[in-house]
Amino acid sequence: FPAGAAVPDGAMSEVEETLERVKVQNGVEGYVICNRQGLVLRRFPQMSQEHAEQYADSMRHLANKARGVVRDLNPQNELRYLRIRAKRHEVMIAFDNEFLVIVIQKWTPAGGQ
Repeated sequence: FPAGAAVPDGAMSEVEETLERVKVQNGVEGYVICNRQGLVLRRFPQMSQEHAEQYADSMRHLANKARGVVRDLNPQNELRYLRIRAKRHEVMIAFDNEFLVIVIQKWTPAGGQ
């Protein structure tokens, strides 16, 4: 979390524990945590700041569009999670009112091709 950001008691240790679990998962190639404005708050240690910012900006826009579509289809519904599978990667986006959590993982088809 950036300096000066309000972090609820206990939230920081919970976030850190979650990040540690994500980092050691097989196939995880990166993660980004950003605020609703797209400011990168945390990133996978091996991911460049530029790459993290690119993911944050692109996925923030996509998530906002997807949320709008879900609301248009049913105003009582709210999108909380988005999963995108590409040829070699899977991108998972979880979001709430303040943050987006983006996880990038390697994906291989069941046949291992």
